[in-house]
Amino acid sequence: MFVGDRNRIELSSSNFKDFIINGCLYVDKTAFIEHVIKDSSNVLLFTRPRRMGKSLNMNTLATFLNCKQDTAHLFKDLYIEKSSVFSEINKYPVIYFSFKDYNADNYKQEIRDEIIQLIEKYLKPEQFGRILTRYLNDDDDYSPTILKRLMEVLSDVYGKNPYILIDEYDKPIFDNMSHTNFAEMKTYLVTLLSSSMKDNPYLGKAILTGVTRIAKENLFSGLNNIVVYDTMKPSVYDADFSLTDEELLELVAADKIAGVRQWYNNMRVGGNLLYNIYSVMNYLSDPAAGLKGYWTRTGNQKILGELLNSERLDEIVRMVNGNYFLETILDPQLNMEHLKDGTKCSDISFYTLGVQAGYLSHNHIGHDTYEIFVPNEEAKRTWARLILDYRYDSPDSKLREIFKGIQDIDLFSSKLTDFTSMRLSYYDIGDGLEKTYHVFSLGLYIGADYECVSNLEAGLGRFDILLKAKTFNAIIEFKVSDSATDDALNKEADKALIQIEEREYWRAVKDSQLPLYKIGIACHGKKCLVKTVLRDK
Repeated sequence: MFVGDRNRIELSSSNFKDFIINGCLYVDKTAFIEHVIKDSSNVLLFTRPRRMGKSLNMNTLATFLNCKQDTAHLFKDLYIEKSSVFSEINKYPVIYFSFKDYNADNYKQEIRDEIIQLIEKYLKPEQFGRILTRYLNDDDDYSPTILKRLMEVLSDVYGKNPYILIDEYDKPIFDNMSHTNFAEMKTYLVTLLSSSMKDNPYLGKAILTGVTRIAKENLFSGLNNIVVYDTMKPSVYDADFSLTDEELLELVAADKIAGVRQWYNNMRVGGNLLYNIYSVMNYLSDPAAGLKGYWTRTGNQKILGELLNSERLDEIVRMVNGNYFLETILDPQLNMEHLKDGTKCSDISFYTLGVQAGYLSHNHIGHDTYEIFVPNEEAKRTWARLILDYRYDSPDSKLREIFKGIQDIDLFSSKLTDFTSMRLSYYDIGDGLEKTYHVFSLGLYIGADYECVSNLEAGLGRFDILLKAKTFNAIIEFKVSDSATDDALNKEADKALIQIEEREYWRAVKDSQLPLYKIGIACHGKKCLVKTVLRDK
């Protein structure tokens, strides 16, 4: 269910009130409020991939609970209005932090500033008490235990224990792992969390969100009362974040569903396969722009790239290039010390991080064993870019200059041969892996800002890559040669060109008025040869 104008898409705000007041499309996720209030646990952690609506859900929960506001009108016609817990609206003081922008250089001051704002928002000067007054007057007081004291005062003043909401709790950990102040910052955050949430009689509930589940010894030291709802654990919360198939059917035209599903679906949370809500909303804001990748980069992606080794690269390439499922053990609790040092990071930790961050999806096989896979077209492109950025040199403007001269097919073929061979020469890419050359090149072309379609059916088969530029289209087919001799490479490049024509891959762009080039690329080890033909219409 949704409210608001389906054609009015808000992409820049995670403020629930903005959606409702401005009449923007809001997919009703207020069942999350009911589930949290009814949950018997008082410290809850939700881990979900990025861009799945965590921040909006937390803001919606804060808007509902906050005793300093009258917000009942904002929830008109939403699920929660008819819930038995609606009587709890505007009954609690709410301590709401977002950790997303904290950095190791200034985190104490940033947290102190937020605590002072909370004190001044909820309390009058005569209610501060000696400890809070001293804290406010001492600019050098950064005690993390002041939060527990504030909770006690709020409980006394309002007659209700406060809720603590902490959004993106793990982001400062991932963003600052290499900083010299990392250990000090982690210790401070551990004290902040444990003092306010462990055995605290003044705690109503604590709700935290993040991408990953950090092991207790890393951040939740001493917290034995935390209940974790992660992507692998089925629960009542499965559909409370992002988009279900039923919700998508309300928003997307029937003839567009298949494409949206191929691009943005299959991100598993418990028993549900969900859509990336951020990408879907970007698509709905401008359907004419077509299906494309909208995921922005995060520190988690950087870590994944840095942890790629040759064996993991091969497995990821296999997943990107087909319906390949890798069977592996996953451990929901990640150890940050292992992720900081690639030599300590096991395959289990690497693939678990990929699943938790949304770059991989999973099916549960049994006990702690899963089959994992790349969930959709958007994730495939993200992996292609990641592989290029962290295993190979990132593409540069030279590639675009080469494609600008594609009209001179012989010179173009020669330049693209030299460029690709030069890139391959830096790395041991292997001798018989057509899929590796495919992903390597796909990453180069996407990195050079070309629109690319990969491994789709057209004509009588599946082409490798369709590259779309403003002035031309190109079908690209790869072949692996048994030999690095020019004769052998020439024969394989010719086979690639013949295959494009005989299997009618050109039908993928049959309605385009732009010139269509057929490009056959033959490779052996670190050497390649490119042949190009302009197809007559």
